[in-house]
Amino acid sequence: MKILILEDDKWFADSLCANLQPKFDVRVCYDPEKFFSAAEKWRPDVLLADVILGAKNLFVLLNEMQSYADTRTLPVVILSTAAEQIKASDVVEYNVKKILNKTEITPRILRETLLKIGEGSS
Repeated sequence: MKILILEDDKWFADSLCANLQPKFDVRVCYDPEKFFSAAEKWRPDVLLADVILGAKNLFVLLNEMQSYADTRTLPVVILSTAAEQIKASDVVEYNVKKILNKTEITPRILRETLLKIGEGSS
């Protein structure tokens, strides 16, 4: 399964990548402005993204993703320190499958979550 990580914190993104790579094919996009070109070229199965992405936030990007057939149905996992402030009902229309708190998540739980989402989309 191909996971695209969208995270502007390079250290955290690289840490996620290291924890996921034994089980998944992982790429990192550090800049939300480059997300669409990365998604078009690589065609990920799941997007794992933070909410705050420098000057942009994920919600703007999720809204824009709905405009394109190839990203409209891309399953999204939000991984954010603001997880408790996000209602699943507010983001379900953007194909957000799970909202996780990045300060509490373990590599095992993240891998299990991604596997369940991957099984559901195949």
